[in-house]
Amino acid sequence: MAEPRFRACAPRLVLRTAAFAMALLAGLAAMPVRADEAGLDAAIGKALFKRPWVPAPSSTRANDGLGPLFDARSCAACHPGSGRGSSALDATGRPEGLGLVLSLFREDGSGDPVYGHRLETMTLPGVPAEGVLVADVEQAGRRVPRIVEPGYGPLDPATHVSLRLAPDLRGRGGLERVDDATILALEDPQDRDRDGVRGHARRLDHPEGGSSIGRFGWKASHATLESQTSEAFSLDLGLSTPLRLEPWGDCTAAQAACRNAPHGQDAEGAPEIPHAIVSRIVTYLRDVEAPNPPRDARGERLFAATGCAACHRPSLPTRDGGSVALFTDVLLHDMGAGLADSGGVPGAEAGEWRTAPLAGLSQALAQGGGLLHDGRAADVTEAVRWHDGEAAGARARFDALDPGAKRALIDYVSSL
Repeated sequence: MAEPRFRACAPRLVLRTAAFAMALLAGLAAMPVRADEAGLDAAIGKALFKRPWVPAPSSTRANDGLGPLFDARSCAACHPGSGRGSSALDATGRPEGLGLVLSLFREDGSGDPVYGHRLETMTLPGVPAEGVLVADVEQAGRRVPRIVEPGYGPLDPATHVSLRLAPDLRGRGGLERVDDATILALEDPQDRDRDGVRGHARRLDHPEGGSSIGRFGWKASHATLESQTSEAFSLDLGLSTPLRLEPWGDCTAAQAACRNAPHGQDAEGAPEIPHAIVSRIVTYLRDVEAPNPPRDARGERLFAATGCAACHRPSLPTRDGGSVALFTDVLLHDMGAGLADSGGVPGAEAGEWRTAPLAGLSQALAQGGGLLHDGRAADVTEAVRWHDGEAAGARARFDALDPGAKRALIDYVSSL
């Protein structure tokens, strides 16, 4: 009889062990960060990056607060392996995986007055869902998003919509080590060198005065990893942080059931995700390295000769005397009407995009992930075809290459 009793207790033993492990992890994460424990902090941050959050209230205080509206249950769900999200659509145009979201914005940078800054496609019991995301693919390949079964009525007429694909995060933390002066020295808004490239940095104004240089996000909307991570907690997971204290995440005042749903914020108003947890995830993201760029002399020469390197700079110097090899200049460039949103935001026009880092492109292609901000391009050639505006000259030089040279350049970029 002992063996059957042991088997019956085993599931409960596993659950208790898992609960103890989660509680231990939460306790470690809540401890103050010490500089001599960077390796441990990164390891804890990696575990937190993969950790699925649960709705409040739960038995473990530091484990709850998810939602009430959200797009994923963990960071890794949208960034598997710290890489980019899935851009695949099913036969009806609905995203097959996680990581492709619908951004909602108005010309002044605010979100929709009812739906907020994001269409969250998941919800907790008792909270009406915002709707279902569908992307209609035009003959030219452009993805046109729309909301099916909107839960709170139509969007405000002044609200713009745009698809956003969760970007690759590997190595991107190195951009924090690039001085503002280095980025600003690359600006050429008047095209003084007459190469057709007129990039400019995005300056993010501070409420108390001054500004920072945007480095992260498709529109360079964040100057630090902490800011970007805090926005992801708020919009993607519905969790509050010291920089985003609203416990209901992206729920607006018009969404009463969402505002009134249980959340993980305590009576004193402390955020659901304390600084100690955010900082460890940031430490992990700073620790994740980008793939080493391949050594291909011919590919490198073609990359420079066609003008690709004018924006996708292979590396940038860092303040510690090193360099970060991500293939970006961190500047905003006008990419033409084909890639433009229907509207702009303060500091970034509709057709302007931060130069997307190319490091890690090989993994995205191997996993079938689409390229560009909405995943519309299946490969490098298709992505180049969409380049216009300031990139029109580079695209024309690419088109003029003989077949052998073109293949060599495509292979080089595809291997990054």
